[in-house]
Amino acid sequence: MKTLCKLTTCVVAVLLSFNIYSCGDDDEDSVGSRDLLLGTWNGIHYIDQAWEDGEMVNNNKEDFVNGTNRYSIEFKEDGTYVEKDVYNTTTGSANYYHGTWSYSGNKLTIVDTDDDNYTEVWTVTKMTDNELVYELREKGKEDGSTYEYYEQFAFTR
Repeated sequence: MKTLCKLTTCVVAVLLSFNIYSCGDDDEDSVGSRDLLLGTWNGIHYIDQAWEDGEMVNNNKEDFVNGTNRYSIEFKEDGTYVEKDVYNTTTGSANYYHGTWSYSGNKLTIVDTDDDNYTEVWTVTKMTDNELVYELREKGKEDGSTYEYYEQFAFTR
C-alpha cells in the first residue's frame, strides 16, 4: 500500500510539473521577434476600410507595386524608424516620416515624432524572414452611430 501511495504521489508530481511548465510566461499571441522586424520592409499593399452602423462606407486598397521601393519602412536597432512614401510622379518626390517603435508579443507600437508623438498600436498578424503584415482595428460611437475602422499594411523584403 505504501508503494502504491508513493507511486501515485510521484505520478501526480510529474503531471503537475508538466502543467506548471506549460503555463509559463509564453505569449500565445507572439508573432516573430524584435530582431526579425529589424531592417527595411517594402510595401505590397495598404487596406483601409470603415463601417458606419454595420454598413461598409469605405473599402480602399492601395497597391504599392508588389514590394518595389514605392513605400517602405525601416525599423532600426536604436528603436527609431523611417517611413518613405514615393508618389507616382515623374519627379519621384518622396515624403519621409520619422519616429520611434517598440515590439512585444504581437504588438507594434509606432510613435510619429513628426506629428506631435501621435501613437498607434498595430497587431502583427504575420512575420517571417520575407513577409510582414500588421493591422489596426478600432471601434467607436459618435452622435448615436457606431463606427468601425480597419487598416492593414503588407510588406516584403
